[in-house]
Amino acid sequence: MKGLVCRLLCACLLIAAMAVPALAKKSQQPQNINFGAITCKEFVVEMADSDEESVAFILMWLDGYLSGVSGDTTLNWKTLEGFSGALMEACAKKPGKKVLEVAKEVGINN
Repeated sequence: MKGLVCRLLCACLLIAAMAVPALAKKSQQPQNINFGAITCKEFVVEMADSDEESVAFILMWLDGYLSGVSGDTTLNWKTLEGFSGALMEACAKKPGKKVLEVAKEVGINN
């Protein structure tokens, strides 16, 4: 009986130890971004502090949003790269403007 209790206790500890990394990952999930509220200055700082994969997701989201607004249904990798650079450049020049406004100027109006 003692052996069974010991095994059950060990199993519970093992399960708890395996759950800790999963819980830690959940707490490290990225925060939501309200592109209509974030300024270019905040955006540039966040992009500089983010990993490459997060930056790619953010830029893809912005491109998709602008495509929905403009009706453009083509994902063009070359223009995405150009848009990304132009957005960062424009945001550096207009740090107080909302990033979505600048993205529209760069991605749709040009």
